[in-house]
Amino acid sequence: MCTRYALSDLKAITTLVEAANLDVYVDLIGSEPRFNVALTQRVPVITKRSKVKLETLSFGQLLPARATAKKPLLLANARAETLLTKHSFRDAAQHRRCLVPATGFYEWERLSTTRLPHYFTLPAGPAFFFAGLWEPETAINPAAFAIVTTSPNTLLGAIHDRMPVILGPNSGAAWLGDDPLPPARLAQLCRPFSAEKMAGHRVDPRVNNVRYEAPDCIAPV
Repeated sequence: MCTRYALSDLKAITTLVEAANLDVYVDLIGSEPRFNVALTQRVPVITKRSKVKLETLSFGQLLPARATAKKPLLLANARAETLLTKHSFRDAAQHRRCLVPATGFYEWERLSTTRLPHYFTLPAGPAFFFAGLWEPETAINPAAFAIVTTSPNTLLGAIHDRMPVILGPNSGAAWLGDDPLPPARLAQLCRPFSAEKMAGHRVDPRVNNVRYEAPDCIAPV
């Protein structure tokens, strides 16, 4: 899963956009660095409607309640393996793929009596794109996005059975868009990112609290 991440360097979004050769205006006036992004919070995402655009979307797609459920379901993630078969994300996977800028993300190591947070980054660059899917606003819900996940690489596999899809430097433009992609191309873009190009460290359990937002969230302990 990937339900928490950071965007601690806003200027890195411009670098990402230029590296991916995207024609999009990056306006971050009024935005603040984020160190503990959680569900329902609004954050910058790159979408393609009539044109490529950096806009603020809500993290987590809200699905209608089923007959057996008491309330709607908020989904942070979409499994890469079932993007084209699950009704929840099938249409978005073909027509509403987005780029989610991040500087790192959290995963939790489960022990017998507790969960220890770890923070993962790409040392070679200040930021990267998650592969995302988005849904437009409705009469009752804001425009929202989910992060695509895949099987873990060897680094993440030591503590978790999933990891977010991290797009390589040349894959952002290929993922973004509203044109259907062949299943083989989708699978290629959703492969686990190389463990050799990533790093991780333990962080303070204060990050477990979604209300805690400070630079020391990402500091090693």
